Amino acid sequence: MLAGGAGLLERAAGDLRRALSEENDQPDAAGGPDAIVGAARRSGGAGQKYLRHWLPSDQRSARLAIYNSDDELRFEESGRRDAARIFPYLSPRSTVLDFGCGSGRVARYVAPRCAQLWAVDVSPRMLQLTRERLRETANLRFARCYDVAIPDVPSASVDVVYSFLVLQHLEREDAFLALRELRRVLRVDGIAILTFPNLLADIYLEGFVHYALSGEVTNQARARVYTPQEVERVLPAAGLSVVDVEAANEIVATCRPVR
Repeated sequence: MLAGGAGLLERAAGDLRRALSEENDQPDAAGGPDAIVGAARRSGGAGQKYLRHWLPSDQRSARLAIYNSDDELRFEESGRRDAARIFPYLSPRSTVLDFGCGSGRVARYVAPRCAQLWAVDVSPRMLQLTRERLRETANLRFARCYDVAIPDVPSASVDVVYSFLVLQHLEREDAFLALRELRRVLRVDGIAILTFPNLLADIYLEGFVHYALSGEVTNQARARVYTPQEVERVLPAAGLSVVDVEAANEIVATCRPVR
């Protein structure tokens, strides 16, 4: 949990929720990206660290932010492909959490196979776009992530957590805290499937060099790279026992709560 204790976190989260005034049945109440940022500032800045980088104006802008392409067919195919990694762990009774759901790229294909899916994102705007894309999906619940905390999701309430193309956008220390938060919400027999960009892959090494040479190190949304060995060390420290690690361009880690 973040410094300052659970009580402070709950108060900050409540302040931001009231400032945004956007409940599940009023997806457009916040008024758009500028209104969302303004509301966050009025709330005292709670959860603002990463918010400003994820405020797309429409679905096309969301695709560009999430997948670096506005090709809708490729975007949907990537969602189906990543969702297929989750399918073996699902049952019709499963409660699932999508950490960093964006506009519902993966949730669209996972939700029909489970009892309930928590769509979680730091950006209320992304949650609005998910509601729009998945308006016919009845088993979704929405929760905002306040930097790395998810106060609306109860502890030990989720069977399957997944997070694709998300943890890389957090500072590594924040990613560690996010992993601890995912451990908190997982049931004792739950499972998490998580991805990290692989520094040992040429594409991410090139990206790392580009960030260094172009001054992009101050870009909060840049990709932070890991090696497979780092992932295998960090996960247990966050309370997640490694079941399997696949390393290609992306490192895909399957893990369970440490008992």
